Amino acid sequence: MATLCDSTDGVFSPPGLGERVLPVAAIYGANASGKTAVIRALEFMTNVVKLSHSRWEPNQRIPVEPFAGDGGATPSEFSVDFLLDGIRHQYGFAADSQAIRQEWLYVYPKGKRQLWFRRADGKPMAFGAKMPGDNRTTEQFVRKNSLFLSTAAQNNHQALSPVYDWLSRSVSFVIGHLALWGRAIHRESAAAFVREAGNGDEILGLLSRADLGITGLAVEETPLPELSKKFLDLIGSAMPPGSPAIAVPETRKIIRLTHRVGDRDIPFEAEQESNGTLTYLALIGPIVNALKSGSVLCVDELDASLHPHIAAQVMRLFNNPDANPRNAQLIFNTHDTNLLSSGVLRRDQVWFTEKDAAGSSHLYPLTDYKPRRQENLETGYLQGRYGAIPFIHPDFLAGNPDGPSEKK
Repeated sequence: MATLCDSTDGVFSPPGLGERVLPVAAIYGANASGKTAVIRALEFMTNVVKLSHSRWEPNQRIPVEPFAGDGGATPSEFSVDFLLDGIRHQYGFAADSQAIRQEWLYVYPKGKRQLWFRRADGKPMAFGAKMPGDNRTTEQFVRKNSLFLSTAAQNNHQALSPVYDWLSRSVSFVIGHLALWGRAIHRESAAAFVREAGNGDEILGLLSRADLGITGLAVEETPLPELSKKFLDLIGSAMPPGSPAIAVPETRKIIRLTHRVGDRDIPFEAEQESNGTLTYLALIGPIVNALKSGSVLCVDELDASLHPHIAAQVMRLFNNPDANPRNAQLIFNTHDTNLLSSGVLRRDQVWFTEKDAAGSSHLYPLTDYKPRRQENLETGYLQGRYGAIPFIHPDFLAGNPDGPSEKK
């Protein structure tokens, strides 16, 4: 995924693209303006790629959330640009709850666009002359609620399987990580990441640099809490008939952190850790994984329970080519206006979401406003210079919960 920029400082120039790419994109906006919807739209797209052919029933409705303003009459469209083996790919689809209405893939070898396939509702699929494989045979297996890309990958299509792998594995998400259950999942994921991939030194280094007083970490196996067992049993009982049984483990692996207290190093229980430490720990596994693999990490509310200095440190990791040699990208939303004046975010890394009078959310960049070089972005944003802030009527501030008073 690529975000174009306006200068050469602190950006990537991937071979074969011919355009500069930003490693970080920050999304600001009022509550309910669509910030999380941007992240969830990307998550939905990757889930459709992963699941539409392998897991969905033939007549299952597509769980797309259309814009309520037109009653769902217009199919929802999803599209991404990404680099695969140094070649730009442009893939997308449009869907409503009943069917995939459109799907397309363009590839840009040597910078020139090639059609690989295009699908339109009610028409035979079009395949480009450069598209390899027995595509007409694969087309016969495509259902109305499944993607051609997913169908092809499940049938070992040699040319499309790498495209499927990128879309299904190279974009990861941290959404709702502050919830007790979600935070526990990410903490266990971090433990598995340390144990299986040998990333303990990297994770400990990130924790130490955050100045949280952490001196060590260890992966321990502990009994699975009864609440977790009941939750997994509940999921298993809700699965459709014939689904694989969910094995409920007796134990789980977690990370135990050691803190310097006086002249001693003392291991802490999870309940003794601060919300900020647990949140940072939940993020570290996905961060290290993205940096190592050169993938895209999308985080909902990066600033939640994190000190602004730690959030800024996370961005520095992605902005630093030494720490990020594989050109990984971080996309996140936030309310933390301190980051706008921290010197970490470039102006072309800042985006806003705002709803119009009809309830539609719009995503637009700060650069549309062409702020002056010395302009204080935090002050400008809080003053409403760039939009994307809530309007609070003076009557609410005066203590009238019923809203604006009418003049008589």
